[in-house]
Parts: sequence; C-alpha cells; structure tokens
Amino acid sequence: MDVRLPADSELPPEVVERLQSLPPINIYRMLANVPQSLIPWADLVGALYQCELDDRLREIAICRQARAARASYELHQHRLIARNNGVSDTELESVLGDPVVTSLDDHANLVCQVADEIESAATLSDGTQAAVYATLGDRQATELILVLSFYCAVARFTNATRTRVEQGDPLANVSDPTSR
Repeated sequence: MDVRLPADSELPPEVVERLQSLPPINIYRMLANVPQSLIPWADLVGALYQCELDDRLREIAICRQARAARASYELHQHRLIARNNGVSDTELESVLGDPVVTSLDDHANLVCQVADEIESAATLSDGTQAAVYATLGDRQATELILVLSFYCAVARFTNATRTRVEQGDPLANVSDPTSR
C-alpha cells in the first residue's frame, strides 16, 4: 500500500516552511503526515551532521546499518551522501557486500562492526563497546552510537511506510541530508 504524502495545503505553515528549506526528499514529506514531528526530526538530523565524528566514518556506518536493516530508501540516499563525504565506490562495495567488513582501515572496520551489532542486537557486546570508546573517545563513540540508533529508526520508518525513492536524486550533490 502506498501511504499518501500530504499536500502543502494540508499542513501547518511552519511545517510547509521547513519542508521548503529541506531537500525535496520523500522521507520529510512522509514525516509531515505527523506534522509536529517534522521540525524536531529535521533538527536532530542537522545536529547529527554537526557532530565531531568523521564524516566518512559516519556515512560508512549509516550505509552498513541500512544494509543490515534492508532499508532500501535509506541506503539509496546515503550512498549518494557517502560519496559526497569521501567514501569510495570500492569502500561502499565492501560495506554493502562483505558479511563481515575487514578490508577497510581499522576505524572503518570498527564502525561497521558497531553498525552490525546495533542493528542486529540493539546493543553492543562488551568488547565492541570497549573498542569503540578506546578508539574514538567518549564523545565521538557516543556520537556514533547516537547516529546509528537514529538511523535504525529511519530504516524502520521508511521500510514500514514504504517510502519511495524520489525521481532525480535530490541528494546527489550534498553532504548533509538537511541542506539543499
């Protein structure tokens, strides 16, 4: 079943204004079916993209989590964003194809392990938690966990609503899904 995307005329003015400031991607329009959710959701996405965590590692982690969640909408968008944040096609092939990622640099391999565990178990093993905090430090490790936790919600939302990929790839030239 296709969930209907609301028209601007059905939405509060502040929601329409925010939609107009964001890239024209269907997840935002789908969220507008719950109008009070769009602005805080977009604000949280913006905050996640202001984290200290390395942009490349963030996108590797998101793509790996999307793969594990079978989140085709999320994966489509973040392949584009990943490339715009320095993730090579060869790296994406490993992230999206390898059962266990070991062919990247140590940090990227670790964020893939974190993504796999969070998506499959909704937590981290003691060893992985210790490794990510020892490697990235308290702030960036916590940022990574927050990013992945949020994108688990993105996967569930877009999968369950069957959000369709829009024509024209509006995120093809951006490094942040909140910027036009």
